Amino acid sequence: MSPMMDDNTPTVQYSEGALIPNIDQTGDNPITIRLTDRERDSGLTDPATLQQLLYAYHRDGFVVLENAIPDALTGKLYDRIVADTDIYINKAFQQWNQGEATKNVSVVPPLSEEWLMREFYANVHMVRVIEHLLGPRPELRFLNSNVALPGATGRQAVHSDVNHAFPPIPFGIVVNTYLQDSGPENGVTEIWCGSHDAYGRDEQQVQKESGWIRKEFIQKQAKVRKPVHPRVRKGSMLFRDLRLWHAGMPNRGEKARVMLAIDYFASWYRCPMQLKLPLSAKSKVESWGISTVGIEWVDGEIDHLDQPFFLNMTQDPEMYIKQTPKGVEDWRARATGKYEFDKGVPSDQNWWTPE
Repeated sequence: MSPMMDDNTPTVQYSEGALIPNIDQTGDNPITIRLTDRERDSGLTDPATLQQLLYAYHRDGFVVLENAIPDALTGKLYDRIVADTDIYINKAFQQWNQGEATKNVSVVPPLSEEWLMREFYANVHMVRVIEHLLGPRPELRFLNSNVALPGATGRQAVHSDVNHAFPPIPFGIVVNTYLQDSGPENGVTEIWCGSHDAYGRDEQQVQKESGWIRKEFIQKQAKVRKPVHPRVRKGSMLFRDLRLWHAGMPNRGEKARVMLAIDYFASWYRCPMQLKLPLSAKSKVESWGISTVGIEWVDGEIDHLDQPFFLNMTQDPEMYIKQTPKGVEDWRARATGKYEFDKGVPSDQNWWTPE
């Protein structure tokens, strides 16, 4: 195991016997822990590796696990999702994340038995970390990918993925697995380490229907820890607390940037969201040893490219959002017929500006 950072970050050092990262050495950057090939291939996470991951996550609300998946598998899935994206963006229900200028889109990955690979969705190292953070039998309830296409002219607002009255403790984790090397040049996500438990929901949010963060709190938090755009090796898994501030950034490169988005929730949280998977894959998924409480088994094959984006991270079954040809439908749209969710245009009032 070895902590790794981008070229501009000092090597992480640990106090003797404690294996605790020195915060002064990492600065504003997130901590990256690299699995050895032996750990990755054996499925046995060294206890010291696990300790480092848990420490970093609790401190930052975010940590990177590098060398988690072999390159051959990431390349195969990358090619498939890129090809699928060309089809998906022409669907009538498709909506860009925070406007077309971002060229940022959520694309459901292939859901057939062949493509449901444990290495991505129930990786033994990933599940081990999640179990230590959320408790026994964490529930897989969301499986998607986020694609940043070249040609973007805008960025996202700084936001949290949750805007409901969430608990002040970890209740859900999204694991973003990057399928190619990523950095500021091709749209790596902006991360605000430590923001997951810095402020209360009501004070930090622009409005209760949106996870966008108020400008004064963005400027305030940047004085504590500035936002970062980490360099991420393909096959890395980024564990992010659902409360953490972040923002999609424009892809200035020539190829699509693809990262998976896999959400696990604590069993005690009782998230109502259901992940639809084909019944033909049930035996395979159950062999992974994870909780399947959050999975709805569907007869026949599922055309993943005909699945509109659907999300409900609350504890209320009626508080879901979903894509439609009219826009993203939330509780307001269902009550009034007005589709207002995610209609704001991000500006410099929605991200950090150095003072």
